[in-house]
Amino acid sequence: MTKAFHESGAFTRLMAGPIGSSKTTAAMVGETFFAGMTQRPDRDGVRRCKIGALRDTYRNTYATLIPTWLQWVPRDYGNFVGSDDRPAVHEFSFEAPYVLDSGHLSGMGRIDMRVEFRALGSNTVEQVCRGWELNGAYIDECDLVPKEAFSFLAGRVMRAGDKRLRVSRGVWGTFNKPDVDHWLYEACVEELPEGWAFFDQPGGLLPGLPYRTNPNAENLKNLDDGYYIRAAQGQPEWYVRRMLRNEWGASVSGELVFPEFQPNLHMLPMELEPDPGTELVLGVDGGGTPAAVIMGRDAWGRRIRYGEAVMVDPYDPRKRRLLTGVGPRRFAEFLGDLLLPRFRQCRVTVAHADPSMFYGADREAGDFASIEIIGEILKIPVLPAPSNEIHLRHEAVRRQLVELGRDGRPMGLYNPSCRFLRWGYTSDYRFEERDPKQPGKELKPRKTASSHVMDADQYAALGDMGRAAVTSGGAFDRHRPKPSVGGEGWRPSTLPSRGEPSGPSYASDFSVWKV
Repeated sequence: MTKAFHESGAFTRLMAGPIGSSKTTAAMVGETFFAGMTQRPDRDGVRRCKIGALRDTYRNTYATLIPTWLQWVPRDYGNFVGSDDRPAVHEFSFEAPYVLDSGHLSGMGRIDMRVEFRALGSNTVEQVCRGWELNGAYIDECDLVPKEAFSFLAGRVMRAGDKRLRVSRGVWGTFNKPDVDHWLYEACVEELPEGWAFFDQPGGLLPGLPYRTNPNAENLKNLDDGYYIRAAQGQPEWYVRRMLRNEWGASVSGELVFPEFQPNLHMLPMELEPDPGTELVLGVDGGGTPAAVIMGRDAWGRRIRYGEAVMVDPYDPRKRRLLTGVGPRRFAEFLGDLLLPRFRQCRVTVAHADPSMFYGADREAGDFASIEIIGEILKIPVLPAPSNEIHLRHEAVRRQLVELGRDGRPMGLYNPSCRFLRWGYTSDYRFEERDPKQPGKELKPRKTASSHVMDADQYAALGDMGRAAVTSGGAFDRHRPKPSVGGEGWRPSTLPSRGEPSGPSYASDFSVWKV
């Protein structure tokens, strides 16, 4: 497919492929050199070529695109000028065969090459492309830029140098397939515009399970054995589908983040109270509208959300409008009032919080961060969640929703009193709508009244399972009951007996109530 991409005479060419397929190298390096070879020589036999490379941000330009280019054309070969957050230019000369009109090669001659790297950043496509005179333009990760980039660049790639000598190579771009509501799906699948050509590389994995490497995948000889299989292990389905199988993703614009949630399956029919001595953990989300989730485990390793802490406006008859401007001390008192009477005989061992809640304090002056103030007031140790990566947090919750225990019930359950969580899972916690002005922007959940407690639930799930458990598909869940070895088959661990616990918790000697 890469060979057909290079040989195509289409003015606008697009190529999609999985990670590791070398599409960026082929399009950025291979096409640039070929564009130089196709230019017509002047009376001295010198060909001059100017290629533009465009990305969404300068951060991504210097993090991915330029390092790929410099692997093939070193910085000290010719003259490279550029620094972070600014355009970069690489000028150099080399000897290469002449390309005749018939396509055949003849002799050797000098090529003076100039490659310019630009990024959109906060500018419009028109502002970035203004005054650009090129022989060809490459758009890296073109799913992250608006379609207008191809329109503006189409008028810039026939401007460089003498009209009698220049040969335009048009505009080309590469990408990993986005969702089906992206403009690229319409352009590549539904109605390919006139003068455009689309080249679809084979996926890195064959359909179905278990994972099997596609023998037709491109660039396999330069990848480690089992590259795609290892890349798929522990990853969510959307990632395997788009980044490894090279398939278009499902549309999530405006959709529920957790369609797996079923109220009749995941919501308990009546309020369940934890047994005395049960270990509880908290998930905490900060900001001016903080929220917390109180979670415990039963003997089967099932995570149960026993309660939620959401401060609402007392004057709101529906009890859905959040109270804003809540500080850490006020929230700690509210959370303590919720914990003390109801969970007096349980052990709250740790709070897993939004990692950003640990910043903002004047450490040199001895100030505490907001979450540390909450922990100090409640006498609960606080830890940052293992990650703030949204996909990792979602996967931690999703795994508990879809995984079933040996009794056929899901490994994540919710008490009826968790009404904000129920509201979020069933209707309110949705992906934002796609902005046509930012087609490549990754969709995130909307900020709503339920999103804060939903985030707290994700911090609790990820913190209690651990990052390794999520990325390994649950294999390293540190709180999963282990099977017995005495020949009696699998059985849950023994819960503490009812009444006051006779000894320390199996996880910690710390108790919030013994202060």
